[in-house]
Amino acid sequence: ATLIEFDSDAFVRWDAAQRMAVRTILEQCRRRANGLEFQLDSALVKAFRGILADQQADPALLAEAITLPAEDYLAEQMKVVDVDGIHAARRFIHIGLACRLESLFAEHYAALNDGAVYRKSAVAMARRSLKNTCLSYLLETESGESLATIQIKSSDNMTDTLAAIRGLIFIDSPCADRALAEFENKWIDDALVMDKWFAIQASKPGEKTIEVIRTLMGHPAFSITNPNKVRSLIGIFSMDNPTGFHVADGTAYRFHADRVIELDSLNPQVASRMASAFNQWKRFDDSRQALMKNELERIAAVDGLSPGVFEIISKAIGA
Repeated sequence: ATLIEFDSDAFVRWDAAQRMAVRTILEQCRRRANGLEFQLDSALVKAFRGILADQQADPALLAEAITLPAEDYLAEQMKVVDVDGIHAARRFIHIGLACRLESLFAEHYAALNDGAVYRKSAVAMARRSLKNTCLSYLLETESGESLATIQIKSSDNMTDTLAAIRGLIFIDSPCADRALAEFENKWIDDALVMDKWFAIQASKPGEKTIEVIRTLMGHPAFSITNPNKVRSLIGIFSMDNPTGFHVADGTAYRFHADRVIELDSLNPQVASRMASAFNQWKRFDDSRQALMKNELERIAAVDGLSPGVFEIISKAIGA
């Protein structure tokens, strides 16, 4: 914590903060696996407090420094990936930091949320990044829902709007459905923007998201023949949503295998990309391994499978 608080090199401070966060989250995973309660490391809180107290830091680097390591990066540090443990531990640390450092997050957010018109400059982008990172923490507190709702109403740019909507979705806010509906009504005719609308819903953690995906596949703006739509909805879900894709009963595995088979007759290149979601199947627990292997074998058994998909599936099975 001392290094992070006082080192004059901003990159060193970012690197040290990330290393400490990784260690802390993985330690909580181990505690959970051993039936112990989570504990918030006071050294991590002190380190983040020191970072947030630096008024001279580059906003872009500060935003990176206080962003917790992603779940896929944490998974890479494990011999056997603990999907649910990683998510629960990371969320615990995120909530803990939000509650202990709420005043500092609020101070930064208020200073950055100054009502200035949208600019595309590097400085403006950095300020938006830090503002929305602070908002992600504040959404874990009582004030967060209100802040996000106000940000959506006052936003003049896609970055701020999507960050606030995503935050509301992730905390299961009652305001999320309305925000999504209003965004949809406004942008329904813009295909690229609607890709973002699909993606933020596909990225919501948890076992219920698979049903959201099924529903969204029936949306008028979605088409299984459109590669961008497939990537935005199915791709984001299977490759960037660990707790959604790796739900313990294998429901999402079967759904995804069905989509790979369906896509192979429509667009083999896209199907190949989607098939790669199973590549790391041997890094998971025995139950998930068995479920994924079953789906890989089911895909491999399809008559007339394209060479690209067959190669990816065959290599995965034989890995």
